[in-house]
Amino acid sequence: MNIQQALGVPATTVAPEPVATVPAARKKAAGASGTARKSPAAGKRTGKKAGKPAAAPSTSPTLVDLVREHLADQSEPRSAAEITTVLGQQHPKRAIKTTVVRTTLEGLVARNQAQRTKQGASVFYTASDATQPPAAQTESQAQPANS
Repeated sequence: MNIQQALGVPATTVAPEPVATVPAARKKAAGASGTARKSPAAGKRTGKKAGKPAAAPSTSPTLVDLVREHLADQSEPRSAAEITTVLGQQHPKRAIKTTVVRTTLEGLVARNQAQRTKQGASVFYTASDATQPPAAQTESQAQPANS
């Protein structure tokens, strides 16, 4: 018994509507499927923003190098703002921001290539003593002076 008979509707001989055909699923390209083997650099982030063309490699020194050299040339501690001002004057084509210089300085401190001192609310940086390796620096600082 079909539904029409159960409802009491007379059966008509209407031709069934044609069934819509569904197109076959599209096949993905081998590189986009995720099952293909990726190159070693495929999952690494490049640090470049999407939509920007890749910059040509330049021979100019990195900001880390500039900051490290500037600190090495100074005889007094310098703040991040002072370093930014000087580097901005020395390299007018570079957009150097204080926040980036401060982050760079903190990275140098973390690698024992610079030292941080606080005077009140201000933070000043100096170059580390590059003549001693880091292990020798900690030993000389840890030993009390016996005079």
